[in-house]
Amino acid sequence: MIKPKILQIIGYAGTGKTSIICSILEKLSKENFNCATIKSSRKHSYSFSKKDSDEFLRSGSNLSVVVFDNTTQITINEQINLERLITEISNISDPDFLIIEGFKDEKYPKLLIWTEKILDEAIDFTTIKFLYCDSNDYESNKLVIDEFVSKYDVLFNTEVNETLQNILEYFIS
Repeated sequence: MIKPKILQIIGYAGTGKTSIICSILEKLSKENFNCATIKSSRKHSYSFSKKDSDEFLRSGSNLSVVVFDNTTQITINEQINLERLITEISNISDPDFLIIEGFKDEKYPKLLIWTEKILDEAIDFTTIKFLYCDSNDYESNKLVIDEFVSKYDVLFNTEVNETLQNILEYFIS
Protein backbone atom coordinates (compact mmCIF):
# COMPACT_ATOMS: atom_id res chain seq x y z
CA MET A 1 0.00 0.00 0.00
CA ILE A 2 1.34 3.40 -1.05
CA LYS A 3 -0.06 6.44 0.68
CA PRO A 4 -2.25 8.43 -1.72
CA LYS A 5 -1.47 11.92 -2.94
CA ILE A 6 -3.58 14.21 -0.78
CA LEU A 7 -5.18 17.56 -1.57
CA GLN A 8 -7.31 19.49 0.89
CA ILE A 9 -9.84 22.01 -0.30
CA ILE A 10 -10.90 24.70 2.11
CA GLY A 11 -13.20 27.70 1.91
CA TYR A 12 -16.49 28.97 3.19
CA ALA A 13 -19.85 27.38 2.36
CA GLY A 14 -21.14 28.34 -1.05
CA THR A 15 -17.74 29.14 -2.58
CA GLY A 16 -17.72 26.21 -5.02
CA LYS A 17 -15.70 23.58 -3.15
CA THR A 18 -17.95 20.70 -4.19
CA SER A 19 -17.97 21.78 -7.85
CA ILE A 20 -14.18 22.00 -7.93
CA ILE A 21 -13.81 18.63 -6.19
CA CYS A 22 -16.17 17.02 -8.73
CA SER A 23 -14.19 18.57 -11.61
CA ILE A 24 -10.91 17.25 -10.20
CA LEU A 25 -12.45 13.80 -9.71
CA GLU A 26 -13.77 13.76 -13.27
CA LYS A 27 -10.38 14.70 -14.72
CA LEU A 28 -8.49 12.17 -12.58
CA SER A 29 -11.00 9.42 -13.32
CA LYS A 30 -10.65 10.02 -17.07
CA GLU A 31 -6.91 9.40 -16.58
CA ASN A 32 -7.77 6.11 -14.76
CA PHE A 33 -6.66 7.28 -11.34
CA ASN A 34 -8.38 5.71 -8.34
CA CYS A 35 -9.78 8.52 -6.17
CA ALA A 36 -11.31 8.79 -2.71
CA THR A 37 -12.84 11.70 -0.83
CA ILE A 38 -13.34 12.71 2.79
CA LYS A 39 -15.59 15.58 3.84
CA SER A 40 -15.61 17.24 7.22
CA SER A 41 -19.07 18.03 8.47
CA ARG A 42 -18.15 18.25 12.14
CA LYS A 43 -20.38 21.25 12.70
CA HIS A 44 -23.38 19.00 12.03
CA SER A 45 -24.69 15.75 13.46
CA TYR A 46 -25.60 12.68 11.47
CA SER A 47 -29.34 12.29 10.93
CA PHE A 48 -30.38 8.71 11.50
CA SER A 49 -32.96 7.32 9.12
CA LYS A 50 -35.43 4.46 9.51
CA LYS A 51 -33.21 2.21 7.38
CA ASP A 52 -32.10 -1.08 8.91
CA SER A 53 -28.43 -0.04 8.86
CA ASP A 54 -29.20 3.02 11.00
CA GLU A 55 -31.44 0.97 13.28
CA PHE A 56 -28.46 -1.32 13.91
CA LEU A 57 -26.36 1.70 14.91
CA ARG A 58 -29.07 3.05 17.21
CA SER A 59 -29.34 -0.39 18.80
CA GLY A 60 -25.65 -0.52 19.71
CA SER A 61 -23.63 -1.55 16.67
CA ASN A 62 -20.54 0.59 16.25
CA LEU A 63 -20.22 -0.20 12.54
CA SER A 64 -22.85 -0.92 9.92
CA VAL A 65 -22.14 -2.05 6.37
CA VAL A 66 -24.66 -2.23 3.56
CA VAL A 67 -23.62 -3.98 0.35
CA PHE A 68 -25.65 -2.98 -2.71
CA ASP A 69 -25.26 -4.35 -6.23
CA ASN A 70 -23.17 -1.33 -7.24
CA THR A 71 -21.67 0.13 -4.05
CA THR A 72 -20.84 -0.52 -0.41
CA GLN A 73 -21.80 1.91 2.32
CA ILE A 74 -19.90 1.87 5.61
CA THR A 75 -21.19 3.87 8.57
CA ILE A 76 -19.23 4.04 11.81
CA ASN A 77 -20.95 5.32 14.94
CA GLU A 78 -18.02 7.45 16.14
CA GLN A 79 -15.90 10.34 14.95
CA ILE A 80 -12.59 9.07 13.58
CA ASN A 81 -9.50 11.24 13.26
CA LEU A 82 -8.25 12.10 9.80
CA GLU A 83 -5.02 10.09 9.93
CA ARG A 84 -6.87 6.90 10.81
CA LEU A 85 -9.41 7.58 8.05
CA ILE A 86 -6.61 8.00 5.52
CA THR A 87 -5.05 4.71 6.64
CA GLU A 88 -8.34 2.80 6.59
CA ILE A 89 -9.39 4.21 3.21
CA SER A 90 -5.96 3.34 1.82
CA ASN A 91 -6.36 -0.23 3.08
CA ILE A 92 -9.84 -0.59 1.61
CA SER A 93 -9.48 0.97 -1.83
CA ASP A 94 -5.80 1.91 -2.29
CA PRO A 95 -6.53 5.30 -3.90
CA ASP A 96 -3.98 7.19 -5.97
CA PHE A 97 -5.56 10.47 -4.86
CA LEU A 98 -7.45 11.47 -1.76
CA ILE A 99 -9.31 14.76 -1.83
CA ILE A 100 -10.30 16.16 1.54
CA GLU A 101 -12.89 18.89 1.97
CA GLY A 102 -12.29 20.78 5.18
CA PHE A 103 -10.07 19.77 8.11
CA LYS A 104 -8.33 23.14 7.67
CA ASP A 105 -5.86 22.53 10.52
CA GLU A 106 -4.23 19.53 8.86
CA LYS A 107 -0.87 19.96 7.12
CA TYR A 108 -1.58 18.59 3.63
CA PRO A 109 -1.29 20.73 0.48
CA LYS A 110 -4.38 22.88 0.17
CA LEU A 111 -6.47 24.69 -2.37
CA LEU A 112 -7.95 27.77 -0.72
CA ILE A 113 -11.06 29.19 -2.30
CA TRP A 114 -10.84 32.87 -1.57
CA THR A 115 -13.28 34.97 0.38
CA GLU A 116 -12.17 38.11 2.14
CA LYS A 117 -13.11 36.80 5.60
CA ILE A 118 -10.68 33.88 5.20
CA LEU A 119 -7.90 36.14 6.50
CA ASP A 120 -9.66 36.18 9.89
CA GLU A 121 -9.41 32.40 10.14
CA ALA A 122 -6.75 30.58 12.15
CA ILE A 123 -5.20 28.78 9.17
CA ASP A 124 -1.59 27.77 8.63
CA PHE A 125 -1.26 29.62 5.35
CA THR A 126 2.09 27.93 4.62
CA THR A 127 0.14 24.78 3.64
CA ILE A 128 -1.77 26.67 0.92
CA LYS A 129 -0.35 25.59 -2.45
CA PHE A 130 -3.20 26.83 -4.67
CA LEU A 131 -5.53 29.78 -4.51
CA TYR A 132 -8.68 30.21 -6.53
CA CYS A 133 -10.71 33.39 -6.60
CA ASP A 134 -13.29 34.37 -9.17
CA SER A 135 -12.40 37.43 -11.22
CA ASN A 136 -14.99 39.71 -9.56
CA ASP A 137 -13.65 38.98 -6.07
CA TYR A 138 -10.11 39.36 -7.34
CA GLU A 139 -10.75 42.84 -8.72
CA SER A 140 -12.15 44.02 -5.39
CA ASN A 141 -9.37 42.33 -3.35
CA LYS A 142 -6.46 42.60 -5.77
CA LEU A 143 -3.90 44.14 -3.40
CA VAL A 144 -4.56 41.71 -0.55
CA ILE A 145 -4.60 38.68 -2.84
CA ASP A 146 -1.43 39.70 -4.69
CA GLU A 147 0.35 40.20 -1.37
CA PHE A 148 -0.92 36.82 -0.12
CA VAL A 149 0.21 35.05 -3.32
CA SER A 150 3.64 36.65 -3.11
CA LYS A 151 4.11 36.03 0.62
CA TYR A 152 3.10 32.36 0.55
CA ASP A 153 4.28 31.52 -2.99
CA VAL A 154 1.01 29.92 -4.08
CA LEU A 155 -0.27 29.12 -7.56
CA PHE A 156 -3.14 31.53 -8.11
CA ASN A 157 -5.78 31.74 -10.78
CA THR A 158 -9.19 33.28 -11.40
CA GLU A 159 -10.17 30.55 -13.87
CA VAL A 160 -11.36 27.20 -12.54
CA ASN A 161 -9.86 25.21 -15.44
CA GLU A 162 -6.46 26.84 -14.96
CA THR A 163 -6.64 26.13 -11.22
CA LEU A 164 -7.44 22.48 -11.97
CA GLN A 165 -4.54 22.32 -14.43
CA ASN A 166 -2.15 23.72 -11.78
CA ILE A 167 -3.33 21.10 -9.29
CA LEU A 168 -2.99 18.21 -11.74
CA GLU A 169 0.48 19.31 -12.87
CA TYR A 170 1.61 19.60 -9.24
CA PHE A 171 0.47 16.08 -8.36
CA ILE A 172 1.03 14.19 -11.59
CA SER A 173 4.34 15.57 -12.83
